[in-house]
Amino acid sequence: RVLETTDLHTNIMDFNYYTGKDDPTIGLARTASLIHAARKDAKNSVLVDNGDLLQGSPMGDYMANKGLQIGDIHPAYKAMNLLDYAVGNIGNHEFNFGLDFLEKAIEGAKFPYINSNVYCADENGCWKNIKKGENLFTPYVIKKTEILDNDGNKQEINIGYIGFVPPQILLWDKQKLSGKVTVDDIVKTAEKYVPKMKAEGADIIIAVPHSGIGSSANPGDPMAENATYALTSVKDINAIMFGHSHSIFPHADYKDLPNTDVEKGLLNGVPAVMPGRWGDNLGVIDFKLERKNGKWTVISAATHARPIYDGAAKQPLVDADLDIRQVVELEHQGTLKFVDEPIGAAEANMYSFLTLVQDDPTVQIVSDAQIANVKAKLPPELKGFPVLSAAAPFKAGGRHGTSSDADQYVQVDKGPLTFKNAADLYLYPNTMVAV
Repeated sequence: RVLETTDLHTNIMDFNYYTGKDDPTIGLARTASLIHAARKDAKNSVLVDNGDLLQGSPMGDYMANKGLQIGDIHPAYKAMNLLDYAVGNIGNHEFNFGLDFLEKAIEGAKFPYINSNVYCADENGCWKNIKKGENLFTPYVIKKTEILDNDGNKQEINIGYIGFVPPQILLWDKQKLSGKVTVDDIVKTAEKYVPKMKAEGADIIIAVPHSGIGSSANPGDPMAENATYALTSVKDINAIMFGHSHSIFPHADYKDLPNTDVEKGLLNGVPAVMPGRWGDNLGVIDFKLERKNGKWTVISAATHARPIYDGAAKQPLVDADLDIRQVVELEHQGTLKFVDEPIGAAEANMYSFLTLVQDDPTVQIVSDAQIANVKAKLPPELKGFPVLSAAAPFKAGGRHGTSSDADQYVQVDKGPLTFKNAADLYLYPNTMVAV
């Protein structure tokens, strides 16, 4: 049994920092209970994480604002270190706060990190004495894993894990990564490394792409952001634990995708799973293996995503893991103080319920803030030039086919504004660029 978390976005607590209330629809504290249950009813299991871990909730922003010193352990890893992960993959949002923050953060993980398609591009070399042209991270690992067979006898299996990130990180975090790293195409990289993994004795190979399904019509698009469907064409990949697009697979939404079995969770015959976002699902792939002529063979596989919350019945399916809550309590309290710091005042209520069909104050205030910031920083020769601002309604509903979709709108009351209102108005710690 292979288990997967993905796109946690620092939602460690089952708590909504915008409303200030417990939220049973999100959080690793709830997913952890699913992990424990999934391990109990399987003799053999391993757990992987697929990235987008360090950014995305006020706790992530609090830690980035506070900064990490050498030896500090990020709350995401305080929690994950309790759960015995086999491996973690790097997601695109891991780069949001810069390479220095990322290096210090992942030092706190008690499990190895993998990524195969990011390379050092710095003439002076990168961290850990990595030279220009070399992989910035360990591209893959092959872990000798002890399992019990049907007769209760101990056996060993070599499980190979390989990770990928969208090449678009060079656009999304250009200012932090330009001249420091390069990124290769996901499928091309898989074709380079998977045969090596097989040659080095991997009995089973699990691809962990931080990448959505992508195109079935033209799966060979070079440098595609979403390349999971295309990865199914790479020989010897036995399973794909994917993420990035915050969706759920297997799911009826994908029933019309060519060569897709949403009952068994197969893409082109390859078992695959994508467990939503923010800890709302746990990905599960169950393999049946047989040893023939000294080699392990996959007989069958089935996948499913287990939810932490029943949207139809509007009730939680698991309780929170109290050990997870307790281990991040200090950072939780720090985040609560952080999000309540005053930053200004609003003269009217701001809601984004109709933002896709009319002018909307929740987008306007972001646009106005961008204009004010750029005007203050224009060089003397451009003073007085008009400034146009583009802003997007990120929280406009319809993002998630889950019970919490009604919460995916901006709701800021008039009066004092705090950091949590700003994070509500604009979800991402993006870099503003003026052209």
